[in-house]
Amino acid sequence: MLLLLTAAACTNDVSPRDTTGHTIAYLLDGSPADAELVTSPAFAGLELAARGSENVQIEPLDIGMGRDEVLASLRELGEDPGVVAAVIAPWTAPPAGAVELLAAAGVPVVTFSWAWGPPEEGEGLWVSFVTARAREAVILLSGAADVASEGTPLCLAGDDHVTSVALLATAQALGEAVGDPKLVMAGTAATERAGTTGAVATRIRDARCPALLWIGGATDAAAVLSSIPDPPSVVATSRMKTDEGLEIASSGIGLRTICACMDESLSTEPRSQRFVHDLQAESGAPPGPFSLEAYDAGRLLIGLLKGGEDTREALAEALGDLGRFQGLGGTYAFGPDGSRVADPSAVGVWRASGSRWLSGTAPVGTPE
Repeated sequence: MLLLLTAAACTNDVSPRDTTGHTIAYLLDGSPADAELVTSPAFAGLELAARGSENVQIEPLDIGMGRDEVLASLRELGEDPGVVAAVIAPWTAPPAGAVELLAAAGVPVVTFSWAWGPPEEGEGLWVSFVTARAREAVILLSGAADVASEGTPLCLAGDDHVTSVALLATAQALGEAVGDPKLVMAGTAATERAGTTGAVATRIRDARCPALLWIGGATDAAAVLSSIPDPPSVVATSRMKTDEGLEIASSGIGLRTICACMDESLSTEPRSQRFVHDLQAESGAPPGPFSLEAYDAGRLLIGLLKGGEDTREALAEALGDLGRFQGLGGTYAFGPDGSRVADPSAVGVWRASGSRWLSGTAPVGTPE
């Protein structure tokens, strides 16, 4: 029996799932301290999409555990014919062998994490609803450059989560490729290693950066910034658009988060307003990063299941033929390999203000 989490609370409380109907598994990394805050917006969008579909259930599975345990759970998932697809939560990286395991089982994968790449040699079905890592880095660098004064240094730093390290390296490489002499690499920090946190804070302080591009979560960011007497303004990823991020901003630090995702919270369109209302009524929270995209992906999957593609194989075939589709967030386009075709307008910017995140205007860098 496949063991899945009973709620998106990122705890170890698990129970056997109901084997009736179709299951869409929501794979998340529950190991970071901020896992629930980071992964719950997309989960809420999926759950809203499934509301009223009695034979479709969304069930989370924590893959942020030991590799052997995770692969065993994924193997059971692949052997369960009731599991018709796997949806990957934002900021979730696959353990070694996980991508290939799901591909071999024929489980279609829809990802909201650029870190979960397609299987090698074209086997398996993989569709990405997010932009590639390189464009994510360009958007972040562009947003940070808008905050930094002209001619002043820009510091880059992050925590030691695998997705943070990868994106930080990409941002550094892109900055160096254009020959930006003002880019200062401050390194990665972890609160359980006070030495690394202190070293990162020292580099930022010594460089006198007015702006910091932070790639990581709020816990380590708070530890670094609290060690700097006059901390810089911060531009961060969607991982910081949380209540913990607001706590950092409450100390007087300017904080923006940028995401290659859509924001419908201020839309005047009736359908968008209904989505915002329904999501908040169901989840108790306003839309967050990837809530809308997850809702659209959920409606797509459930629509295909209701349309007759009600087996894993049929669903994979239908998704493999998908070039574009119209969702609440607009037109989604995909390349032959399942990757998302970049939409320069789909960039969300939020500014921390008091106890709320206020929408802003997105700086858009070169897509490629």
